[in-house]
Amino acid sequence: MKFIRYSLVTAAALLGLNACNPLKTDLVIDPNFPSVGSVTNNATKGQLDALAVGQFSLARNGLSSYLQVVGTIGKELFNFNTTESRWMTELNGLRPIDNSAFYNRATTDFGLPIRQANIVIASLNATNSVTDQQKNGYRGMANTFKGLAYLYMLNAQGSNGVRLSVEDPFKPSKAATYAESLTGIAKILDDGASQLDQAGASFAFPVPAGFSSFNTPATFKQFNRAIALRVAIYQADWAKAATLLSQTFYNASGSLTAGPLYTFSPTPPDFANPLINTATIRIVGIQKMWDEIEAGDKRIAKVRVLADPATYSSGVTYTTKYIQNMYTSGTDPVPIIRNEELVLIAAEIAAQQNNVAEATKNINIVRTAAGLPAYSGATTKDALINAILKERLYSLFYEGHRWVDMRRYNKLGEIVLPVSTMKVLERLEKPVAEVNWDLQNP
Repeated sequence: MKFIRYSLVTAAALLGLNACNPLKTDLVIDPNFPSVGSVTNNATKGQLDALAVGQFSLARNGLSSYLQVVGTIGKELFNFNTTESRWMTELNGLRPIDNSAFYNRATTDFGLPIRQANIVIASLNATNSVTDQQKNGYRGMANTFKGLAYLYMLNAQGSNGVRLSVEDPFKPSKAATYAESLTGIAKILDDGASQLDQAGASFAFPVPAGFSSFNTPATFKQFNRAIALRVAIYQADWAKAATLLSQTFYNASGSLTAGPLYTFSPTPPDFANPLINTATIRIVGIQKMWDEIEAGDKRIAKVRVLADPATYSSGVTYTTKYIQNMYTSGTDPVPIIRNEELVLIAAEIAAQQNNVAEATKNINIVRTAAGLPAYSGATTKDALINAILKERLYSLFYEGHRWVDMRRYNKLGEIVLPVSTMKVLERLEKPVAEVNWDLQNP
């Protein structure tokens, strides 16, 4: 199934969740951009299905901005962008962050999938075109993607927190604290899981090919619980994380690449994988990071060695011989969460609970797959956590984790700076529209 690039036209896309203040506009019905009113009053099943397709499509919003921004800040990759030096300067602390710059899309682009989910839920509450059981399938799917979008947004904003109530874009809640935001996101995901439990054996709407192994309420719930597991480890709630792990698609003997995928097509109305290198965007690996990978580690294939090292010299000078090799085609799918991440989370939970055998077992699942010998380092909790963070660095490269991992362990100061004058930011600034909204609505 190809995605249609569409969303519901809304009141200019939600205050600070998009990069402009909301404005009321006259809405018209259009097959690709239907008005909110056309679906929030007795929507047909066809309209609900279109909303569901839109939810899957919009879930990909912000993907490239997010992964490249957090990867840059966490010093696991750089964007050698030929038209925009701020990728290398402002995001590396060499100049002040601009809260109206392009890189704020790592926050603001996730406003649309959240808005879409709210519209899906509101539409279901005002129609009888599908059964209550079917409604729970749509709701569970929407709340899963809503929780995921909020989590991306919170990762970018850190201690700024996020607004958890934006159903009415003209009466949003104030930003919650970081801890409150995680609690709120966990509740959204829990609500989705409960709805999926009441959704029967199958979904009433089409599911894209990237979710072929997660195309029923029961299997989609495993995806939902995997995202909830991320939230739990961010909360350092290891007991809850241990409970959630068994509800995911974690498989100690399964493929490490298993998991739901975002899919793409260069043929309109869809769009190509936005993570590939282009004439103006070159995603490169950090020289020291890849120079120091263990001999024989198969994960070196995530990067390619350039015949002539690449040098960036606008505002800062940096040279590396490594360039990302994960995405080379516009049709390459992108994982949302993989079994390899779940295996490393299992190791982390065990380490936090002082279960050395279980921690090393899961570390070694990843190391064996990478062609490496078993872990032979110290087995104190701190040593195991450091080992797991190292495995996550290579296993989850270009998947948006390094910066968040080091921040949640208060280890930002341990990130090696590729250039001595660089800094590691703690978070992005609150987008200018959010700031302006709060000024106008104290």
